[in-house]
Amino acid sequence: MMRAIILLLFLTTIFSCTDKGHQTFEGRLRTTVLKKIDTLSITLTELGNTKSKKELILDFKKARKEYKNIEPFVEYYFQGLSRRINGPALPEIKTDDNVVNEAAGFQVIEEIIFNDTINWAELKKQTKILTTDLKFVQQNFKDLPIQNHHFYELMQHQIIRIATLGVTGFDSPIAFNSIEEAEFSIEGIEGFYTLYCEANKMQTNTNLKKLFKKAAQYLSKNKDFNTFNRLEFIKNYLMPMSVAFEHQFKTVIEKTPHFKDNKVFYGHLSDLMQGKKLNPDAFSPYAASKSTPEKSALGKILFNDVNLSRNNKMSCATCHNAEYAFTDGKKISAVNIHSNSIRRNSPTLLYSAFQKSFFYDMRSQDLENQIESVMKNPDEFNLSPKEINEKISGNKNLIHLFTKAFPDKKQITPYEIRNAIASYVRSLMPFNAKIDQYFSDKATLTESEKNGFNLFAGKAKCATCHFIPVYNSTVPPWFNNSESEVIGIPKVAAWKNAVIDGDEGRYKFNQIEQLKFSFKTPTVRNVEKTAPYMHNGVYKSLEEVVKFYESGGGNGIGMKLEHQTLPFESLELTEKEKQNIISFLKTLSDEKK
Repeated sequence: MMRAIILLLFLTTIFSCTDKGHQTFEGRLRTTVLKKIDTLSITLTELGNTKSKKELILDFKKARKEYKNIEPFVEYYFQGLSRRINGPALPEIKTDDNVVNEAAGFQVIEEIIFNDTINWAELKKQTKILTTDLKFVQQNFKDLPIQNHHFYELMQHQIIRIATLGVTGFDSPIAFNSIEEAEFSIEGIEGFYTLYCEANKMQTNTNLKKLFKKAAQYLSKNKDFNTFNRLEFIKNYLMPMSVAFEHQFKTVIEKTPHFKDNKVFYGHLSDLMQGKKLNPDAFSPYAASKSTPEKSALGKILFNDVNLSRNNKMSCATCHNAEYAFTDGKKISAVNIHSNSIRRNSPTLLYSAFQKSFFYDMRSQDLENQIESVMKNPDEFNLSPKEINEKISGNKNLIHLFTKAFPDKKQITPYEIRNAIASYVRSLMPFNAKIDQYFSDKATLTESEKNGFNLFAGKAKCATCHFIPVYNSTVPPWFNNSESEVIGIPKVAAWKNAVIDGDEGRYKFNQIEQLKFSFKTPTVRNVEKTAPYMHNGVYKSLEEVVKFYESGGGNGIGMKLEHQTLPFESLELTEKEKQNIISFLKTLSDEKK
């Protein structure tokens, strides 16, 4: 009996040592994340039961700190749920099945806590919903395969998230705890990186550890949301950190097959801020739609060919002129068919590759479909696919170019025509504006431009809808969703008792009340060249545009929009601050090559 007990103790000791000393990184990581979710769930339960506002705020900050530690894993592995956990405090609208899910999660809880009057019953309800969602994450995280290249990518994503969604105030819009939370995020990255090295019996990278420490110190010393220097923090702290992190995982990346495949972006923050490693074909509808130099060259010719319209006077370039940053400089786009008008302002085509949806009302899901709509539209090209084919077939030079662009095709179909034009449009992504050169160490910014960036990405809240660095509505770091907003564009430029423009935007195609007057958020790159502004061209200058946003959008100028997504309150910008923002916006103008 004694011998059996001794043997049992011996085996227990061996397995215990094996478990602690030789547990894989995947196992240790899984255990750590699950424990952190447990801790967060306990904090949220305490939060829901707290009755003192002072303690409530402290518990909320504690919960946010715990969440920021595990955020990379939730955002990477649970994309379908992450918006509900830490997305905007706005209903989630699913147009495919006309479902509107009420807002939930941290930002809803933040609104409740930082309100003048706390709805305690709603607070308890929302903390319970959030705890339930986290339990779902916890349960399913147990069975997920966590590979080294996943770990690398999700940590890079978190660095990008800090720069583009964190310090901008996107996920702390009421409490303005974004700077402190950025420190929590970096603490989490460093902790998991250290765990990775320990589990793999590697030395931690001294330079990377120093960069973690320097960034944390900078955040600790500069906590004020409005005065925080985001430009300096991104360029001098986060970008070097992202580069060093990639260097540490270079072998992992090289050994991962197809690491770059089917991603809008596959680099680090420094790449992103310079416009590198973005894939313009990521939103192409099919693998065969992928762009080639031959397709783009053909597409450019077709783009400028007036013979593709019924009256032989209109081309894509009629409304999208390269001299006006691929707009037309008109309030609404005038065309030459039936002396009619498109009734909307012509948006720039630059950086269109990085959009998930097209037209102001987002009714097309890819460029090829958008081009087809234009070709069929009685107010635009007004030609059937058969008629366009007949025009192409009669041009021997175009037939030769089609053969080069589509060597595997035996005949030209309407799709090849659309795909060629789409390939050209996808090539319109120069990334050679002054701001890009600044992040590439090839240009310097004036004090006004620097201040403008910091206002754009901070106090003025512009970057919470125009996401850095494409400055459109496609949300980083996945870039797999483009957003629309209800901002309340007036019929005429009035600053009191304004009347909403009659164009109902997305509502025309999706009869959901929350989408009434909702329009896609366009890029503000090259905005200096694309006046007049808004979908109806109501504002003639950037000064007017900034004034509109500073006033609180439609509701700020006298409307009563129930579903306005733009904050209603005045931004309280000084005249100098407004001019600084405009100075920065002008750094987004691409230089001609």
